[in-house]
Amino acid sequence: MLQKVFLSDFDGTITEKDVLVSIMEHFAPQEWKEIYKELLSGKIGIDEGIKRMFNLIPSIKKDEIIDWVLENAKIRDGFEEFLDYLNTKEIPFVILSGGLDFYISQILKPYLPKIHKIYANKALFDKEFIDVQFIYKCGDYCNKSCGVCKPYIIHRDFKNFYRYYAGDGITDILASKHCHFIFATSNLKLYLRKENIDFVPFETFYDILRVLSKKQ
Repeated sequence: MLQKVFLSDFDGTITEKDVLVSIMEHFAPQEWKEIYKELLSGKIGIDEGIKRMFNLIPSIKKDEIIDWVLENAKIRDGFEEFLDYLNTKEIPFVILSGGLDFYISQILKPYLPKIHKIYANKALFDKEFIDVQFIYKCGDYCNKSCGVCKPYIIHRDFKNFYRYYAGDGITDILASKHCHFIFATSNLKLYLRKENIDFVPFETFYDILRVLSKKQ
């Protein structure tokens, strides 16, 4: 029997709203919107889009951004109970995020002992404007310039696992195709429904927990 792992997106999946987009709305000049449109349309790669958007924000804003996200980012209900359940069942919880480590780690600080690993892009603050280092680049399973390439990580690190996946957006479409059981919300839910791909919809982690508890 395969060891199980639960893989999850962060922005808009663990959190109710996309924190990266919220940061742009609050801290970036209006140019970010045009870059974001190009990213969503596929005109530019996800990594290029994220880099260009964060390059609009001065590095000196780091602490202000952290304070703001801690005040405003809301985690979906049931997250702690969900983590407790996974820990009880010895199912590692792994985050695959196209966002940046500096805000993800702060938002999740109370939960870090219960999280197996977080894969995210690395934020750099040693220049005038925030920069991004991409560590987990696309491999044989993807050529979308993802920044954090979820299919690459899945096959490199979790190939021999039974893979649950939870996601909400464009970076989760490819990832979900490489997993066995999918929980979806928002745009990922709409895409999977359109493509007639099996998934379970969710709004809170209590929804996921109810399904998981019946499958174990």
